Amino acid sequence: MDIKKYLSLLIFVMVFQYMPAQNAYQDISVNIDISNSSIQVENTFDLPNNILDNNNSTYIYLNKDLIIENLKGAKIVTVENPNKDTQSYVNKYLLTLEKSSKNSFTISYKGVINDAIEKSAAEYARGFSETKGTISETGVYLAGSTYWLPEFENKLLSSFDLKVKIDKNWSIVSQGERTQNEVQKNIRNVLYHSPEPMDEIYLIGAKWAEYSKMLGNVEVQAFLRTPDKDLADRYLNSTSEFLAMYENLIGEYPYTKFALVENFWETGYGMPSFTLLGEKIIRFPWILYSSYPHELLHNYWGNGVFVDYSRGNWCEGITAYMADHLIQEQMGNGATYRQQTLQKFTDYVNEENDMPINQFLSRNNPAEESIGYGKVLMINNMLRTNLGDDVFIKAYQKFYKDNKFTKASFSDIQKSFEEVSKQDLSSFFEQWIDRVGTPSIELLNVNSTQNNNEFELSFTLKQVQKEDLFDVAIPIAVYLNQNSEVIWKKVDMNKKEQNFSFTFNQKPLKIEVDPEFDVMRRVSRSEVPSSLSQVFGAKALSLVIPSKGEYQATYKELANIWKATQEAQGKIATILLDSEIEKLPTDQSVWVIGFENKFNNNDLQTSYASSFDSETLEQIKNLSNTGAIVYAVPNSSNLAESVGFVGANSHEAITALSSKLLHYGKYGYLGFEGNAANNVLKGSLPVLNSSLNVRTSDGEITAKIIPRKALFETKR
Repeated sequence: MDIKKYLSLLIFVMVFQYMPAQNAYQDISVNIDISNSSIQVENTFDLPNNILDNNNSTYIYLNKDLIIENLKGAKIVTVENPNKDTQSYVNKYLLTLEKSSKNSFTISYKGVINDAIEKSAAEYARGFSETKGTISETGVYLAGSTYWLPEFENKLLSSFDLKVKIDKNWSIVSQGERTQNEVQKNIRNVLYHSPEPMDEIYLIGAKWAEYSKMLGNVEVQAFLRTPDKDLADRYLNSTSEFLAMYENLIGEYPYTKFALVENFWETGYGMPSFTLLGEKIIRFPWILYSSYPHELLHNYWGNGVFVDYSRGNWCEGITAYMADHLIQEQMGNGATYRQQTLQKFTDYVNEENDMPINQFLSRNNPAEESIGYGKVLMINNMLRTNLGDDVFIKAYQKFYKDNKFTKASFSDIQKSFEEVSKQDLSSFFEQWIDRVGTPSIELLNVNSTQNNNEFELSFTLKQVQKEDLFDVAIPIAVYLNQNSEVIWKKVDMNKKEQNFSFTFNQKPLKIEVDPEFDVMRRVSRSEVPSSLSQVFGAKALSLVIPSKGEYQATYKELANIWKATQEAQGKIATILLDSEIEKLPTDQSVWVIGFENKFNNNDLQTSYASSFDSETLEQIKNLSNTGAIVYAVPNSSNLAESVGFVGANSHEAITALSSKLLHYGKYGYLGFEGNAANNVLKGSLPVLNSSLNVRTSDGEITAKIIPRKALFETKR
């Protein structure tokens, strides 16, 4: 057989292998003129039958700045007043295919795309900026949100071939496999082939240095804007490690490549077969074992199995659980990570901004992140805790296999877990996915009595949340006299207030309710250390700045930024001068700003001095004089509210902290040095006596909780 005909047939078979009747195919040709920020596109669609109505018509959407030049096999009419159902920068069209077209048409258009990269108040907390799409001398970014390709009213999955012509010094990254990358007459010709169906198509361009290695059948790549072989090798090696882990944990990697792509502004995006990270982010050493595996795992969850957004976004929580949480669990920090997850939910989610998980689509603020990432993470942890690691792993392996390259919802996850576990989990999923709210648990009436050689431990658990009862399994840790092991019990709480008792042959010394933070619940202030998130997460916040001093104006700028960030989340924030009030508010959280502020009590060196060794205390003293200090403590007049303090010794450091501190919410105290505010000290202040931790008898406790085995073990 002629080799060209064979390759054409092979491509045809590969495309349609992944393209059932409900999926489309796009053959896209693109010319990009960087100097004019312009693009010219010719796109041929092969559509599934179910996309058209009885009149052979459907609605499509296209960026307003793109002018349609030619149409073959169809007619198109602009629809007036489209803004009611789409973005203001998008045109809506009624497309009618000709009867003879056999569901195929070609559309040609061109225009300028150069939307500014901006940072909104809502995005400030994440440190990211956004653009709908841009073509500029610094880079090309075109995504589904750009509407640079026609989007159909009934969202389609499409396989595609993407041919791009661009200046010879530029490169292109998209989904799928790059099958051509050649320069002819100062023009680079690039072809990406994606037989796998996609829910959106990306076109990313820049001047990169490329690095690659093969891991079996997968090409691992790094595209860096500045040549750096050492950095590239670190990413290529880490990619190999994580790909091997996830292939063992979930299944075969769904694509033929995975690429680290350095972006021209700060992002943390996970696309099918590549991740787009900002130039600062990729150079943080901790990213390799935090954000990077998270984005890689999105090739399974979100870009391997797509999200049916009509029923909520399931993929962020399970990705956080199998990436961020798993890596911390491998290091023995799983309980701490879960505690911080619950603390963040407690601090940021309230009656006004809470919502059922099935309404979460994406994070736009800490509250939404706490629901869509944190709460879903904890729901997955409860599934694992209740059903066991083996069932949990096999259920997600089945979910991946059954739903690969299709859109899936929480109901599909439920189906996989029910089939593997042989249990009816409808009440569990309905309670946690469809309902609003979260349980708050109190421990009451703890009592230990002896009857001959037996000891009875009795206690009451009470759910005190305003929402209805949650049916939840709660782990209980019991410490016995002269026993080297913690005794674990699990109680099923199916009433708002419920009594429990257990009998032991040794005296109980202490009882702890959910000490490893395995249950999705609101944590009390007595369980967790004070943290910056408690201040930032408050529904109402006062920012008290000094009325005088060298840095007063710069502190006011910081306060204005934090005020805008709070208000973008629907919260109340008020800026006050320390001279305007006699005492700090007690009905809301407070930021005391500036060493010269009259409300600066210097708590780290006074009230909490005993919490530090002499070396750390000396470091705090030095940073107070030359660097910056930040901390959060309970309000002494109302322990339910928190007081945060931030002080620095240069205008530049104050400006740097205005954005940096929003990323340090889990910490109770921080120290920074230099004008760039480089972090050199961080930690948590002591936890108050937990209301879920009760000592029942005197005696030496020798038992310690041993962290459970990680979901996947590694030699790292």
